[in-house]
Amino acid sequence: MAERLLVRALKGGKSTKILTLNGKKITKMPSTLEKLPGLKTLDLQNNLIPKVCPEISTLTQFQDLKLREFYCEGNPLFLKQPVNAVKQEEVWSLQEITSRFIMNQLAEKNPFLMQAIEWYPEVRSIISQGRKCAVCGKSFLTIWLECVEFVPPSKNWKISRNLHLVPLRVLICSYKCFNQRGPNLFGIAQV
Repeated sequence: MAERLLVRALKGGKSTKILTLNGKKITKMPSTLEKLPGLKTLDLQNNLIPKVCPEISTLTQFQDLKLREFYCEGNPLFLKQPVNAVKQEEVWSLQEITSRFIMNQLAEKNPFLMQAIEWYPEVRSIISQGRKCAVCGKSFLTIWLECVEFVPPSKNWKISRNLHLVPLRVLICSYKCFNQRGPNLFGIAQV
């Protein structure tokens, strides 16, 4: 069935705008997508596709596709395998230690620091770039780990009915917090 739909799309060539192969038990992405330069919508939801085909991942032929919509939910494209970080804690710079202390004291409304910070615009400028750790909630300046958390989408988003989780970028202040993260929070690493 999927083969017939793909052959029909290929016969359409440049005039093919939509390709729907939803729930066809496909185990790999069609490598012939490069032959559909007019494709606007590609629906590969609810299949058994474990990885992106080389034509898409290398972005050579895929750059020529002018896709506006790409649906791939319900495929095992992401591996959710938690790994503990065995890296030792990094030694923070004096600026990082001081910035963390000041930002966390300001969050607790320390009256002495709130008054003192008014006199030092360069300090205000530095700590204005601070971020909050997604695990402990404390502020940090430069040392951080980039992670992704899978959360349910907001009710007012226009999304596919099959989309149950969306990835959100979150930052973590240290490996200590990384090892205390929740089950839906994953580190981003190059393998």
